[in-house]
Amino acid sequence: MALKIRKALIIYCSPAGSTEHVARVIKRRIETLKTPVTMLDLGKERDLPFIINQLSDARDNLCLYVGSPVYASHAVPPVMEFISLLPAAASGYSVPFVTWGGVSSGIALSAMAKSLEAKGHTVLGAAKVLAKHSLMWAAEAPLGENHPDAGDDRLVEELVEKVHAKLESGSPVGLPLSSLHYQPAEFRAGMEKMSLEAARAKLPSKEVNEGRCNRCGLCLEQCPVEAISLSPYPRFSPSCICCFNCVRLCPEGAITADLSTVFDRFRNRSREFNEQPSTEIFV
Repeated sequence: MALKIRKALIIYCSPAGSTEHVARVIKRRIETLKTPVTMLDLGKERDLPFIINQLSDARDNLCLYVGSPVYASHAVPPVMEFISLLPAAASGYSVPFVTWGGVSSGIALSAMAKSLEAKGHTVLGAAKVLAKHSLMWAAEAPLGENHPDAGDDRLVEELVEKVHAKLESGSPVGLPLSSLHYQPAEFRAGMEKMSLEAARAKLPSKEVNEGRCNRCGLCLEQCPVEAISLSPYPRFSPSCICCFNCVRLCPEGAITADLSTVFDRFRNRSREFNEQPSTEIFV
């Protein structure tokens, strides 16, 4: 079935569910403003070229809300790939948003905004939203615990309202991208050098207990980047983004990783960065 193009389109990737939560808050508020809206999860929609083709005819009559969790200071690869494949627009508009787990929101927002503008989608607003750290689900007092909360949601709604007002004005004014360069210079250089490959080397490896695995395939279904194959038991390709969904969601506990070994490192880095405010909108 063809993707039905709407006035607003929310595209996101959300392995742990926090970015999807923000996307749903955005969708509900857009709907109350009587604007047609469609929401699409890049981690579940596998035919990205088809989606891009469907966007081509509507590229100049669309406001894109593009969301990603922050991994290793950056947006996740499916989101950046989506932006890179966008057709050039003469008068498109966009709103990047990220969720981050209490360590650092990195440089994801500024990179997403720069890439969207390069495709002709003027950035009208942006948001970073605190969320429970996606790898600390088994930790006591995880970073970002109980977030996003009602206060975070209200800020996201405010962002939607202000973007809507800009669009209603008939001559929307773009957000100065310099406002998204909020990381201190002493941290920014290091963040630019960070990568998923480097982060993977510092994270515990995944182990498969073949005696427990019943080859149900749930890990394949829940992998947002199709990095798992059954041959005959789960195997992980280099495209893995280290979301550890397979560990968290395996009903048999057949895929394991001792993430407790990195909890202290996450907390130490959080204290080092001391990023404030935790949730912020930019308009």
